[in-house]
Amino acid sequence: MRIRSRGASVAVLNASFEPLGIVTLHRAMVFLARERATVIEAVPDAYVQTAGDRVFNMPRVIAFRDMVRSVSAYSPMPWSRRGLLVRDEHRCAYCGAAGAATVDHVLPRSRGGRNAWLNTVAACGPCNGRKADRTPEEAGMELLWQPREVTRRDTLVVGIAQLGADLEAIGLAV
Repeated sequence: MRIRSRGASVAVLNASFEPLGIVTLHRAMVFLARERATVIEAVPDAYVQTAGDRVFNMPRVIAFRDMVRSVSAYSPMPWSRRGLLVRDEHRCAYCGAAGAATVDHVLPRSRGGRNAWLNTVAACGPCNGRKADRTPEEAGMELLWQPREVTRRDTLVVGIAQLGADLEAIGLAV
């Protein structure tokens, strides 16, 4: 099977519609050709033809026909600055301003606070400087939301949304 669409990615769901991952278009076509998966959402007016002259709708989302074992989708992801800013949508956890680019430790690192999902939030420069080396209570500041852990499922849903899939239609809307 030869596929010329370079860089195309396809979201893969389990038979229960739980997200499993994102694969190349070529790998997705192998699952479809072997009838291990079905197309759930396709790219409009786009088709893929195999060497055996089979024609498929170009998939955006596929689902396995049978359940496959996978790593728990609810296990926490390793902490990262980039992941934190994505989790908080680049919004300041203190004033709500867009474009927050700094990481603030709820319990400051100087007092034993760690780089962990439940101890860090995105903050704008002015709020981060005003809070400084204090807890939010000591600085007289209030968090607009509580920090939460990011799971594997969270990152997959964001990735599937970036592919242009309709999250509501496939039951992944948050």
